Amino acid sequence: MPFLSASTPAPRPFPDRAFRLKQGRIYQLLQQRSFRAAYQPLFRLDDNRIQGVESLTRVQLRPYRSPDVWFREAYEVGLGLEMELETLAVALGGLKLFPPHLFLAVNVSAEILVDRRLGSLLESVDASRLVLELTEHTPVDDYRPLTSALCPLRERGARMAIDDVGAGYANMQHILNLRPDFIKIDASLTRNIHLCSSRAALVAGLVQFARTFGTQIVAEGIEVAPQLETLRGLGIDFGQGYLMGRPLLIRETQS
Repeated sequence: MPFLSASTPAPRPFPDRAFRLKQGRIYQLLQQRSFRAAYQPLFRLDDNRIQGVESLTRVQLRPYRSPDVWFREAYEVGLGLEMELETLAVALGGLKLFPPHLFLAVNVSAEILVDRRLGSLLESVDASRLVLELTEHTPVDDYRPLTSALCPLRERGARMAIDDVGAGYANMQHILNLRPDFIKIDASLTRNIHLCSSRAALVAGLVQFARTFGTQIVAEGIEVAPQLETLRGLGIDFGQGYLMGRPLLIRETQS
């Protein structure tokens, strides 16, 4: 169901040409629904079993630009929430493709978590199969609205992850205030960890920190076997990366 509506913010007065071009691109993207959901597996590192999949947006407009550029531009022109809702709806549509014991992780911003339309979108979804990954692109000044918005979802069984730990604004504040079920260590920390003792020490510290909260650790960006073995030795719970499985579109997962 499209989320473009009368609530969509009006253009700012006398926008410049660059703004109009960005806005036009985002409107085209949303109206044509020129995006798909790809799904990347997450594995337990102790037994190499798949436990869930993360949904990643793939934009099909040309010229190619990474999804984070599209989302950033959408927020710049006042259409960020609409883009999040549209892409989330597509991601959730893939949940029925996977066995019921697998969870689906979806990326969400702090802004969308406090938007009432998210609750409507998730009404008919089995929340116990959802992991809401809080993206780390904007700081949070007041956690009370965020905590209130998350409470009914968590009561329904939804779990929460802090994404990109080690690469954002206020990861530790998010962890301390929201008590997530998962901490996802950014690929910038796990890259070449088997060759860098300081990175290994930092990740080991994060593992110990997480254990005090009963939180599980996911390592992103696993690309080579020595890296995987190092992370396994550090006590990482889950892994994700090209070595273990690339993101696949729905038609590819079905085959």
